[in-house]
Amino acid sequence: MPLDYLNARTRVIALIGDPISHSVSPRAQSFALAQSDINALCLAFPVKSDALAQAIRGAQSLNMRGVMVTIPHKEAVLSLCDELHPSARLVGAVNFLEFRSDGTICGHSSDGWAALRSLEDKGVRIGGTRVAILGGGGSARSLALTFADAGAAHITLYNRTIERAQIIADEVQTRTGVPALVSPLPASGLSDSDIIINTTSVGMTPDINSSPLDADAIEAKHTVFDIVYNPLETRLLREAKERGAKVVNGLDMVLWTNVYAAQIGLNAQIKIEDLRAEALRALHN
Repeated sequence: MPLDYLNARTRVIALIGDPISHSVSPRAQSFALAQSDINALCLAFPVKSDALAQAIRGAQSLNMRGVMVTIPHKEAVLSLCDELHPSARLVGAVNFLEFRSDGTICGHSSDGWAALRSLEDKGVRIGGTRVAILGGGGSARSLALTFADAGAAHITLYNRTIERAQIIADEVQTRTGVPALVSPLPASGLSDSDIIINTTSVGMTPDINSSPLDADAIEAKHTVFDIVYNPLETRLLREAKERGAKVVNGLDMVLWTNVYAAQIGLNAQIKIEDLRAEALRALHN
């Protein structure tokens, strides 16, 4: 790989998490930046929770242009922000730290935006839809709040722990006014839903023979979105496709967060097509 474009002016966006070695973002984003003749790199750093503040301050001191944040730090970094972008205030989590020239840090959340873009690229609009979300963790909360704010007509959360999902449902109704209900997993009665979203890890490598949903619950009218991207086609998506449903895998959601990071951190535009091509090469290796 030629490295003649790297020099002392090369800008860096960091990605932190624990674990982080599985991420395709550093390779995909660095490739897309190079394809757009942007002298910048994305580099991943494993960061433990007890070193989080030190890592963020260090990245800022090294003049990095921002930090992409993933599990388990998305809520913990809130306290390190001087300001929150409306996206982060909505969901109560941050996945990108913008280092501003005045020394302040602004926290952004692009996960919901990236999910919306992934669906829109497949011709799916959220406005007026009834959304079923499988799971009750941070991703379920982020997407439930984002989709409700974007105009979804109704949200139903399916989770094994009803109490945890109920907290999210109550928050959706209080903050957005959109009706939100809770139901136990395994999910049933999805005929009234337009979009089904899996935010659980069920079906992720190496558990590729599992699905969070009985295939009989899926209808041709559904759009089924699995935020898992390894494998690209989970059992859930394969069975949904067999039933004639529209399917969306989780890769583009991750890649759109890279587009967002480049826009905010570098004031640069990179192409989703370049990101996708390199991410697919990484996943197939």
